[in-house]
Amino acid sequence: MSTKVSGPVDQLFGLHNSDFGSPQGRLTDQRQAGGGIDFGTSPGAGAQSVNFGGPSPHNSDGRVNASAQAANPTDQDLAASVRNLVEQIMQALAQFMQQNRSDTGASSQSSGSPQGKSAAVSAPAQPAAANAGSQQAAATPSAAQPSSAGPQVASTPPANAQAAAEATAAPAPADKSTAVGDAASAGSGPYSFNITNTQDHAIKIGQFDKNEKLVGELSLEPGQKGTMKYEADTTGLLKQADADGNYKPDASRLEFYNGFINTSDIDGRNAAIYASDGKGFEVGDKQSIADKAPDSITSLDSAGNKTIAGWYDGSTEKMKQGGDFLTKELGTGMTYQHPNDDTLGQGSNPMRHTDSMSLDVVFGKA
Repeated sequence: MSTKVSGPVDQLFGLHNSDFGSPQGRLTDQRQAGGGIDFGTSPGAGAQSVNFGGPSPHNSDGRVNASAQAANPTDQDLAASVRNLVEQIMQALAQFMQQNRSDTGASSQSSGSPQGKSAAVSAPAQPAAANAGSQQAAATPSAAQPSSAGPQVASTPPANAQAAAEATAAPAPADKSTAVGDAASAGSGPYSFNITNTQDHAIKIGQFDKNEKLVGELSLEPGQKGTMKYEADTTGLLKQADADGNYKPDASRLEFYNGFINTSDIDGRNAAIYASDGKGFEVGDKQSIADKAPDSITSLDSAGNKTIAGWYDGSTEKMKQGGDFLTKELGTGMTYQHPNDDTLGQGSNPMRHTDSMSLDVVFGKA
């Protein structure tokens, strides 16, 4: 069954109303010339036509009335053929346009739909039926109801973008108390001792005021540095704790007062202390002699670290032997071994003075 063409067809096919001539128009002239049908070309030489057989005495215009078509069966068959051809072309074009819309909608959905990689992380999966319905709607969008996939994607930040923002956030600062070469400082004041632990185990350094009160403390790993600050015109000292964190009275000392700096083993020696300002001032020593000391003048802490007995007041045999051993190994020019060493002559006096506000200090193995 064919459908009657009642008027001009979409101009995409070049079938204008002028191409459907009157009974005395082009079709009559062309049939007389050989039964051709004009599809809109100019009359005259070079006109293109489709031949459907011999000449017919009847008109085949698509707009003739039903009675005329019934009276002319040959013309009616020709018109039906034309209509069928036009309908097939229109149907094929409609299918092509619909397929093109489907492809465009599917592409838009795959690029703009929140079913992409980011949504797969942050949103639960949708049922298959819901996905099928949304894809069908995207394939044939309505002019009155435009697709909202674009605005939804634009207004909803992807999950991986948020993760990237979190990944680029500033990291937390490292713990200075555990970072080798960057230990926290202790104490207060404009003057400072920059202390380095050159021993093979962790140590704790305490700062004490003139009343032996602890006012600052540093814990240093092997090779680690830290800063001990102190006030001007104050009397104080530094010493190293034993393995249990106790500051024993027989420990080595770095003593300071108003620019005068000295090291002392008078009370005993559990560390080799050395200080310098980098400008020629230096005091103390870096020698490790505890392993050579006899057991009779040494003591051990819980980790096996040795302390050599100091002279102090020479009231016991252990003090005398300890003082003699230290003087023999180290002399008296750089570190106090006896209370009266500051009365010695120039070059043998362990008391030193510096105007430097910052000194580099080493706590090494005794």
